[in-house]
Amino acid sequence: MNRKIMTNILIVGAGIALLSGCGQKTGGEKIESQNNKKTLTVWTRDSTAAAAISAAEKYNKLQDKVAVEVVQQVNTEIANQFTLSLSANEAPDIISLDCTKVPYFAANGAFTDISDRFEALDYKDQFSEGMIKSGQVDGKTYAVPFSPDVSVLLYNKEHYRDAGLDPENPPKTWEELIEYSQKLTKDGHYGYVYAGAHSGAYMFTFMPYVWNNGGEFLSEDGKTCLLNEEHAIEAIGLLSDMINQYKVTPPSTITYSWSEAQDAFLTGQASQIVLGSAAVYNFVNGSSDMEWGACLVPRGPKGSGYASFSGGDSIGITSQCSDVEAAWDFIEYALSEEVQVEELAKGGCLPARKDFFDNEYFAATPQYGVLKEALEVSKTPYSLKYDEMYTPMLEDMQRCLNQEMTPQEAAADIAARIDAIMAD
Repeated sequence: MNRKIMTNILIVGAGIALLSGCGQKTGGEKIESQNNKKTLTVWTRDSTAAAAISAAEKYNKLQDKVAVEVVQQVNTEIANQFTLSLSANEAPDIISLDCTKVPYFAANGAFTDISDRFEALDYKDQFSEGMIKSGQVDGKTYAVPFSPDVSVLLYNKEHYRDAGLDPENPPKTWEELIEYSQKLTKDGHYGYVYAGAHSGAYMFTFMPYVWNNGGEFLSEDGKTCLLNEEHAIEAIGLLSDMINQYKVTPPSTITYSWSEAQDAFLTGQASQIVLGSAAVYNFVNGSSDMEWGACLVPRGPKGSGYASFSGGDSIGITSQCSDVEAAWDFIEYALSEEVQVEELAKGGCLPARKDFFDNEYFAATPQYGVLKEALEVSKTPYSLKYDEMYTPMLEDMQRCLNQEMTPQEAAADIAARIDAIMAD
């Protein structure tokens, strides 16, 4: 294993907190090993634990060679725990990990090269390109998508009607987003809300505005920050204007945590918000009685199309795996219809494969069509130091939203600080 794993400590920022986990089970327990079977251990985050546990239970009944045990890890701790387990030579055989963190671990020898196995999949083109890229280093594949999470604009249809807006015609452009937000800001609620104090929000829910205006966050190789360019600066200006010029957000938006921003939307204080597809779970499973809609994040004046942030979990075989062939067999099962549809989709979460969106569980919820569109145009920023970029993004964006910096100044400082991180 690469010696960096023994010495580097991953700087783990606060990840995007999902509104709820997928599937029917609460998760958290290990599956008991079956007699005379070799044990394979799978680590998964809270958000995918229920689906992974059910998949392992079914898989263990289908074959008699291995017993798959699933260990649930806390979302915000799994990367640190993985680092420690690698150092102690006690890593799991398989891990389902936030896709943005995979490049760091793959570059440091934590994963097994599965390039040939991936290329042999006859459905490899059904995955998000952004998530596929995040599982690759130097042209080799180390992890594949398991459970994606994409960002879309969610809106309150009742508020739309009260404001004289057509709930079947959500905003498609920044101009319309501003117009709608102004009309929706009345009667004690606001047109838009944002998690201004959450570092992950500046990636997952804001970066699509940059892309939708023709800008970029990072260079193709992930080594240079490109926020200090006109199209990206305009996106920063949009967010600042929504808060300071148009005043269509709650007064405390700049200090809102991820959960506070979501609560503002779910309780009707705000009418529109960009969230991940995991939020849909609440609506599908009756956790909210809001009449809601979804659309792609609106496009900027210089944009030629739409984009979404593709987060979620990718799954791979660790470099300490005791049986790579058996581990890959389980991963293939995890990518099958039995798991992707009957566990993830049934529980209200997105399948990794676009060819599985046409299923009985999504049929009654047309918004899943929007989520499929978002997955098709989604991007995942690629960097070996992804989490280290959180601090400059949060600090300078907050200074801008507090009008202590102009969008130009914030963009220049963010880019300079991130470039310094990359050069270190």
